[in-house]
Amino acid sequence: MMHETLTIDRPQWRPYFDSVSARLQGQGVDITLSSIEGNVHQSRLWQLHGLTYDPHDDSLIVSCRQQEHVIAAPSSIRVEQEGPRIASIEVSRRDGDREIIRFIAPLAIAAS
Repeated sequence: MMHETLTIDRPQWRPYFDSVSARLQGQGVDITLSSIEGNVHQSRLWQLHGLTYDPHDDSLIVSCRQQEHVIAAPSSIRVEQEGPRIASIEVSRRDGDREIIRFIAPLAIAAS
């Protein structure tokens, strides 16, 4: 399957996430934080409820059934697609840290 990486421009962040959020609802998400100091923290697998960019707080909100994850002060957002499927979203923050949201199919969640 063909991989494609898209850079989403800042003015498109809110409309982009509003348009893909319903399509991704119920997917498993795994969030990895890589700091500029070289530290890596990986979260547990959560079930996605929705994604939204809040321009007033300048944050990307990853809403899950179990909790909400807020990525503050994003500077760039790139989306990796495998055909029509969104595989991951990479968010670079102004402080130099980077967070990667990986999507796992619902069947993979049930099997784990």
